[in-house]
Amino acid sequence: MPRSSSFRAALAGLLTFGIASAGLAAPAPAAPAEDADPLVVHIDTMTPVLPRTGDVEITGTVTNVSDDTFTRINLHPFSSEAPILDALNLQQSATIDPSQFVGLRVTVPGTFDTIDELAPGESATFSDSVPVELLATSGEPGVYWIGIHAIGDGAVPRDIVADGRARTFIPREPSGGGQAREASVILPIRSRVWFDEDGRIAGTERWAKRLAEGGSLDGVLDMADSAGSAPYSWLVDPAVLHALARLARGNPPRTLTPDPNVPGQEPPPAEPTDGSEEGGESPAPAEETLTPTETVPTEEPTEEEAQLAASAAAWLERFRLLVGATPVLTLPYGDLDVSAAVRHDRARFDQAVAQSTQVMTALELPSQPTVAPENDLLSPEAIAAVPQGTTILLGDNAFAIPPTSPTSVVRLLGHEVVVTSTGAEAGGPAPTAANDPLALRQRLLSEAALRLEADDTAPLVVTLPTVWRGEDAASFFTDLEQPWLDLVPFGTVAARTPKGVPAASLTYTDDDIAQELPAASFAAANRAGDTATLLEQVVIPVTTIEAQVRDEVLVTLSEQHRPRPRLAVRAADRVRESLRGDLAKISIEAPPAVTLSSDSGPLGVTLVNGLDQPVEVQVEVRTDGELTLSGGGVRRLGPQARSVVRFEATTSRAGVHNVRLAVTSLDGVPLGATDQLPIRAARVSALIWIVMALGALVLFGMIGYRLPGQIRARRAELAAADREADQQPVPGQVDAGDDAAAPEPTAPTAVERP
Repeated sequence: MPRSSSFRAALAGLLTFGIASAGLAAPAPAAPAEDADPLVVHIDTMTPVLPRTGDVEITGTVTNVSDDTFTRINLHPFSSEAPILDALNLQQSATIDPSQFVGLRVTVPGTFDTIDELAPGESATFSDSVPVELLATSGEPGVYWIGIHAIGDGAVPRDIVADGRARTFIPREPSGGGQAREASVILPIRSRVWFDEDGRIAGTERWAKRLAEGGSLDGVLDMADSAGSAPYSWLVDPAVLHALARLARGNPPRTLTPDPNVPGQEPPPAEPTDGSEEGGESPAPAEETLTPTETVPTEEPTEEEAQLAASAAAWLERFRLLVGATPVLTLPYGDLDVSAAVRHDRARFDQAVAQSTQVMTALELPSQPTVAPENDLLSPEAIAAVPQGTTILLGDNAFAIPPTSPTSVVRLLGHEVVVTSTGAEAGGPAPTAANDPLALRQRLLSEAALRLEADDTAPLVVTLPTVWRGEDAASFFTDLEQPWLDLVPFGTVAARTPKGVPAASLTYTDDDIAQELPAASFAAANRAGDTATLLEQVVIPVTTIEAQVRDEVLVTLSEQHRPRPRLAVRAADRVRESLRGDLAKISIEAPPAVTLSSDSGPLGVTLVNGLDQPVEVQVEVRTDGELTLSGGGVRRLGPQARSVVRFEATTSRAGVHNVRLAVTSLDGVPLGATDQLPIRAARVSALIWIVMALGALVLFGMIGYRLPGQIRARRAELAAADREADQQPVPGQVDAGDDAAAPEPTAPTAVERP
């Protein structure tokens, strides 16, 4: 069972008590200072090791952050008298309040610099050089405090309280004759990756800042450049490289384009360019992409988009040159929260490992699968689940008592684990930022020197922070070159013989479990993945939509989302809603209402495909149980096409029946589009049909009875009209008895008949 975090705290307290009993107690933490210093001091360069003779050089800047002008600002070096003798005391010392006294100032003229005047908001540089014999150090082996106090005249007259300060650690140069200690430095590239709802890389403004001069991504390459011949190793989240590759190609959106790697879906051969002939030299192949169906945006990019694409491409090329043939320690894609994934959804861990391999292969970068939690802790279940051959990095704080392996490699739960120094990774003391490059360098040197003095042969393995502050980050490796310190590649350390340690030595508390990503994060990712699978089933061509969405949701399961997991859940939900919007483009249109004049009748509805790819769907029908619809079946619709689906409605009960129509996949999974319509069944009884038939017979019988009489009467009327016309005298005709000659008879006038 996991133990409470109080166990780890109690153990640390017991160890501290033991050291205190030996006369080596760490300084007690003091209460935080109530007011910030009006002057901010930063050490830019410093002699890395306290020499036995000679001078200690310190340069830096001082900035007036108050509203008052300061004059005659003296920059005095100071140091502690007693050394810090072990790593635990060094760890405790790094956490004490910046205002707590740790050493005496050197006030000898010529050892400090003076700034005449500094107005509000202004900065100035300083340079101090102090002979080592003037420092308060006792000269004994160990690690000393060293720093700068700024004292000037401002709104408050000059007193003995410093107006600004900066401090760090400096190891005493170890005595000669001993074997040099080894150290291995790991440069990480890990950062949050977000996707927009359309599948594009989100936050392009932030990516531009990271890639710009002085940005975090630019700075880590500067540090690698500054290493020269000094060995170092890369620890990389391939999701960051994938994001940069997408940005270099114009940041394409998610797409349903058919996968050209599937037989039968190969793109047509490109038409020969001007001046080329069939059978001539073939054009150079296009640059390999990480996702075959990603499309290059057709719109003309803006100036900012073009600049970002160029910067991303240049960064990737520079990174390839720096990597060379040395394997890159490759994290699971998206910097997956491995402990949470093994606890809630093991399949996600396997997906992340496989996708990392695919990305590194596509970029032609050598890789070594690695699990290295950012907080240096890993659950026992996760360690046991890691595939053999995977490199595991754990901090020494992952153990109840840090193991004393002479090689910094232990065998635990059937796996070889490289133990890193969380103390060296913690950086320097306040008020300077803990991850300041100079502070980290001095902490690393101090940890290595203490191991040398303690005759501890274990190499010092340090994973540096991912964010670098200050323009002097590129000089990190310069002062690590010491005769008593050898920088070695990580692979050299990892290949050494491990020391077996019991599983009980690993500590993973209830508080550690509570810090993992919750099950809700994996549920949200699975919902988005299921929706992508449904879309893939509906679209007829084989696409890579599932793979694209897998990448988009894996980054929501990053360990870096632990502080705010709800943001990642909402990001996964946005992906799902976008996919559901695509599915909703396959809609159904039904008539407002239908009336049946008999027990059955036809019904037609229209399926509409609003996607740019052909789909195959069917219509699911739900009724009240007293009406059935037959017909329908599977329908294939082309891109942006419409199709009528015909049904035959049958019922045995008159009245209104409500029908619900839904578009589904062939497996019956609803796509989201639905429609409803009422069907009115006006069923006519047999008696009504008999009455109607009898009425028809009576009607036609009466017509047959009366029609002949009407015809005879009409004919008689016509005959009478003819006779009457014949008896009428013809105009101009004379009597036959007249002696005059009678005129020629005229033609009889025709009688118009109906």
